[in-house]
Amino acid sequence: MLAFLFLFLSFAQVGFLGLGGSAGSQALLEHELLTLHHWLTPEQLADLMVFCRTLPGGTGLNAAVLGGSAASAATFGFWGSVAASLTAVAGLVVPSLFWTAVIDRLEQKQTYKRLLDCVLTLLRPLVPGLIAAAALLMMRGDNFGSPTLSPWDFWVSVFLFVSTLLGVAVFRFHAAFMVLLCGIAGWVLF
Repeated sequence: MLAFLFLFLSFAQVGFLGLGGSAGSQALLEHELLTLHHWLTPEQLADLMVFCRTLPGGTGLNAAVLGGSAASAATFGFWGSVAASLTAVAGLVVPSLFWTAVIDRLEQKQTYKRLLDCVLTLLRPLVPGLIAAAALLMMRGDNFGSPTLSPWDFWVSVFLFVSTLLGVAVFRFHAAFMVLLCGIAGWVLF
């Protein structure tokens, strides 16, 4: 039962502090699932992030379902995995309900409107930093390869990353189309 409490508190922390949506909370998810609790390996976390981006719905919600399941499947079996997923989702949702209620109350009172605007203005610069931290955390040797240990894997990963960045940012290809192209290229090249 202590594992379920830690799972709830870990995802509640992500829900409270995960500013900027899914990209901003990715660094927190990595810290909780990989570094702090060792519930996932780096390869499993990379796979989790890929699944979360390609499945419909929010990345945080998908990460809570899949992360909760992966964290407890070996210990608690199938039904324990389902309960852990529900616990992780509850931990992620409760802070959202709290922040929604607090912001709604502050917006209703005109005296706090300027304070709320000030706080939101101060939080905006944090979001790109959290997104950059998430990108840097995913650029590790176990995801991209190493130029000294596995140069082929490294340069193919760099090529896929740069081509995806150019395809989405410059040529405005849909993200799902780029995932399909990179999947085909990865299948052919690896």
